[in-house]
Amino acid sequence: MQASMDLLERVFFSIAKQCSDVEGICPLSCESIDVNCYLVDNNGFVLVSKDRGDVGKFFGEIDGSVMAQLLKSGLYKRVTLYDYQAMCKNAHHHTSGARPLLSPFYGLLALIKWFFSHFMMFLLEFNICGLWHNDYVVDAKAGFHATHKQRKVELMQPCNTEYPSFMYDTSIRETNSIIKCGRCQKMFVLQQVPNSNLVVLVVQADCDCSRQYAPITLMPKEVKYILP
Repeated sequence: MQASMDLLERVFFSIAKQCSDVEGICPLSCESIDVNCYLVDNNGFVLVSKDRGDVGKFFGEIDGSVMAQLLKSGLYKRVTLYDYQAMCKNAHHHTSGARPLLSPFYGLLALIKWFFSHFMMFLLEFNICGLWHNDYVVDAKAGFHATHKQRKVELMQPCNTEYPSFMYDTSIRETNSIIKCGRCQKMFVLQQVPNSNLVVLVVQADCDCSRQYAPITLMPKEVKYILP
């Protein structure tokens, strides 16, 4: 698998070096630091990139501005998928109209818990008049710490989640656009690879749009049903 990916990367960048300019001077190359080149599949995942850390990632997480423009223009369409066998974190807190930090009862309860836990630790660590043997103290301390560690583990419960998926519209062979990002403009060009489910994306690299466009992620969200 890795060998085939390396071959694909070599072929991709060797083709990207070619130029058909009549004067023999290539105006744009993937080797330039001014552009980023990506080979992306029909679901938006990066197969080849100059930065190998981008390989395998969803393109929207790398460049939210370009992905947002591709969604807006209809090149990629968002599809919602559902997972009916997911696991979610169990919410322990209960909602209340009063702010807990301002409630005197909450502060008193926290103080009692703190005092009780430290008092128990004191009894376990201090051998009063030899009533407890060292082995018992060690066992008790180990059990006490194990109990606390178990409490720190977040409980999970079965739930239903929804998460986004993206599909490329194969009827669109190529496009280009300019994204305005404050003081700069980002240009990108998309070209479909013939007879494949892949597209080549060439993106201007010297314009940062991260302040205007947040990354587009594939994070799932829990589906909460309202019972009548």
